Amino acid sequence: MNTFKEHFTKFDEMLCSFFKKKWAPFVIWPVAVLLMYAIYFLFVYQQEMYDKIGFNGQASRVIFVIALVLFELFAVGYFVLAAVYGKLSTRKAVFLFFMMSAGLVLPFTMARTYNDGSYTHDYGVFGDYGHWAIIYDIYKTGKIPAVNLESQYYQPKLYHAAIAFFMRINSILLPHFQGSEAIVPNVASSAHFGEFTLFDYTAFETARIFLSFQGIITLYFAYKVIVELGLNKRVSIIGSFLLFFTPAFWFISAYKNNDSLSLLFSFAALYAAIRYHKTRSYVPLVATALCIGLGMETKLSTVVVAFPVAAIFLIDLLGLFRKEGKWVKADNKELIKFIIQMGVFAVIVFPLGLFFEIYAKMKYDRPIAYVWDLVGIYGTDYFMYIDPEIYPMWARLFIFPSPDLFYHITNVRSATGSPQDYYWGTIDFNCWTAFLKTGLFSESDIRWMAESMGEFKNPFWILVSLTYTFSIMTGIAFVIGGVFFIVKKIISLVKGEKQQNDFVFYFLVVTFFSSAISYMAFCMRYPVGCTMNARYAMLLYLPIGLVVGLLIDHLLKKMENKKEATKIGFWSK
Repeated sequence: MNTFKEHFTKFDEMLCSFFKKKWAPFVIWPVAVLLMYAIYFLFVYQQEMYDKIGFNGQASRVIFVIALVLFELFAVGYFVLAAVYGKLSTRKAVFLFFMMSAGLVLPFTMARTYNDGSYTHDYGVFGDYGHWAIIYDIYKTGKIPAVNLESQYYQPKLYHAAIAFFMRINSILLPHFQGSEAIVPNVASSAHFGEFTLFDYTAFETARIFLSFQGIITLYFAYKVIVELGLNKRVSIIGSFLLFFTPAFWFISAYKNNDSLSLLFSFAALYAAIRYHKTRSYVPLVATALCIGLGMETKLSTVVVAFPVAAIFLIDLLGLFRKEGKWVKADNKELIKFIIQMGVFAVIVFPLGLFFEIYAKMKYDRPIAYVWDLVGIYGTDYFMYIDPEIYPMWARLFIFPSPDLFYHITNVRSATGSPQDYYWGTIDFNCWTAFLKTGLFSESDIRWMAESMGEFKNPFWILVSLTYTFSIMTGIAFVIGGVFFIVKKIISLVKGEKQQNDFVFYFLVVTFFSSAISYMAFCMRYPVGCTMNARYAMLLYLPIGLVVGLLIDHLLKKMENKKEATKIGFWSK
């Protein structure tokens, strides 16, 4: 009789064989789309307004939760069994983390109604100035609305157009039902939404499918980036764990603004650029240019990803002049090909990425790289204003851990108390404090969430406190690891030691510093609490996770060498 191990091994080999097929993606992704639709129409869709819960009934919610728990248990069980039976390769481990994280996207995107404005950013349900209104205008008219410098209408509108188009396609598929042409009650008196029918509402709710799939694809490209970097199993597992289980990646799509699509294009651009580095072919090069350009048409800040991409191109250029540690004359054919490829990249990325900025400037006199300045609009009495005279640059940017990190787990964005007390946590003023808190819990009040847990309040606080402590330790480990590896590299360069392939080192350094400097500059330029949200610097989680992995790997190797032992089993390559 075959043992359980043999059955598992056979099943594992069958799955691996399927995923290796070139035609597998053409099966997997259509099935994934159909699965998202099936989940929506089985558990969510209804022909009336939602009341309290985002499902079509209490039973649907229970079944959804049970199915999700079973899926997560299956993924965790598969990971454990593969590790125990020696079948856990690096790619498989990272992929399983991706699958676990992808499942956790669904409660935040699929289970929350689209007209729920809580925990969103600049969304404005049935308001005239937020992302909701932009999407509705495009959905209703089929046209891109005019720029308005005093609302979210100043933004590029690729995200809004994509959502509106998705809703319009689904409106063709949705059945008309009795009462569907009635104006929804809570907006009947609104001039802007005076024609918003119950049928339109059901079409709007289908956006949850788009948001769910968008969040999952973002995680997929993060998985592809980590695998393509080619780090060892230990580093890849630690790095992917820290990235995939950062809650911000689960709920960023539920913010219902353009941050999520921008992040998707950013990770896709990184993956395509790494593929170009390995293949030097035109397909990934063009894909990189398209992703950066479309990302900038989604949100201009996507341009930050151009820095690590540029670093990859620079490494490739220098590689033409340096062979086996020596400077040489570049091969003319290779150099000409590289120059032509960079020309192709520029021809695509600049017109595409800067189209809206130039268009808005010429037609509406919108300043280039304009951002809606809350302090400029509401003044320094604005409740989230962070006074630079009280909180100097060094306190906001260059100390970690900061005093406000220990005031409360909740992100505190309203100043209270007297000015002399401010340094001790009556408002979150340090950008890294806010980055950590909002990456874990968004801008939610964890105290309110704890009270809503009832009899589970104490276990909830224990879990939250452990997560918070672990995140602080991870941040400190990253700072130590980052300084260590940079100093180590500088010393080796000064000594003139022969350098190995340092692609990953320079890639992570540029990815971190470009995102970190952009984030810090944004926080200082617009000194209000909401600018310190982790959503403005999500790429940082890639170098943070991998550097912590590299540090732990380095320390464990030292211990293994001292014990004259070698890695076996789970941690083997």
